[in-house]
Amino acid sequence: MAADLPVTGFLRGVLPALLPDTLPWASGSRLPAAVTAKLTSDTVRAARVPAGVHLAFSGSAQAVEIAVRPGMRTSVPAPTLAGEAFVARVPGQPAVTVPLFPDRQSVPDRQPASRELVTLRVPLPARDPDAVVRLYLPEAVEVQLDRLSAIGGDLAPAPRGPLWVVYGDSISQGWSVTEPGLAWPSLVAQELGLDLVNLGFAGSARGELLAADVVGASGADAVALAWGTNNWSSLPTDATVIGGTMRLFLTALRQGLPAAPVVVISPIVRPDGEDTPNRFGATLRDLRTALEAAVLRFAADTGDQRVTLVPGRDLVAAGQLVDGIHPGDDGQRSLADGALPHVAAGLGLAAAHSHTGS
Repeated sequence: MAADLPVTGFLRGVLPALLPDTLPWASGSRLPAAVTAKLTSDTVRAARVPAGVHLAFSGSAQAVEIAVRPGMRTSVPAPTLAGEAFVARVPGQPAVTVPLFPDRQSVPDRQPASRELVTLRVPLPARDPDAVVRLYLPEAVEVQLDRLSAIGGDLAPAPRGPLWVVYGDSISQGWSVTEPGLAWPSLVAQELGLDLVNLGFAGSARGELLAADVVGASGADAVALAWGTNNWSSLPTDATVIGGTMRLFLTALRQGLPAAPVVVISPIVRPDGEDTPNRFGATLRDLRTALEAAVLRFAADTGDQRVTLVPGRDLVAAGQLVDGIHPGDDGQRSLADGALPHVAAGLGLAAAHSHTGS
């Protein structure tokens, strides 16, 4: 029988400060507990979705065996994913999907599962032993990771690259991708060899200062911010407020990360909001303009040459939105292409000019 491996050494997508307390993940969050006690409930619920959380390893193993204990259902997993399955991905190879509950369809809504141990064997894609395999956790169900072992070979934790923290909404969370690892932050991180923590929160992420403090305390080598569309819709505001919120967000972030490169992507196109006033009379176009102006003003007023604005309006075409709001796989690729050279430049890394697959 293969020896158990230390799961924490393989875990990726979690803030470093949370790692000692993250396993079992079923009791965890992508945000610190002290912060979730003060944030709005929609952000807290979204933070319990393990978006982007995965095990990363290389080696010759033909499969891995994992023992997990299912927990509660999550509230806002990506609806396009196989949310109750583990998914193993290697760039250029078909993904391998293994259902968490092969004999039943799902866990009842908002009810705890049995917490009984479930042991799964996940075949790994054919690959070079040095290739990195990413085994993504189910998004729709919390799972406690008890054991990990290699079958038919060996496993070693994947090397860590520079820490890159992305704060955004459902678009960054990857709410419309067909497989884990295809959201724009994952695509950028894969190409540049970054250690990504995805703080994308579906239905929320409106520039909360507590979130800025989390990013500032992360120790990140680089940061990306991509929020604003929910300031038009789920918790509407006006142009004056969103501009001030962005200024304070960057100020708070810089208190913790005075020198890290920060890429700010303004909201992508949203046809139903571009010219439609919200309850305070602001269109998404108005909010985008105010947010972009605030970023440029902050950089000019503080002399901060490490803050880069990427206008988001034309990064994704309206036809690439699967529901009028969220980009599909090709739209996520377009968003990644728009962000990638700026993230690479901030870190002094070379970026490829073409993409042959993800």
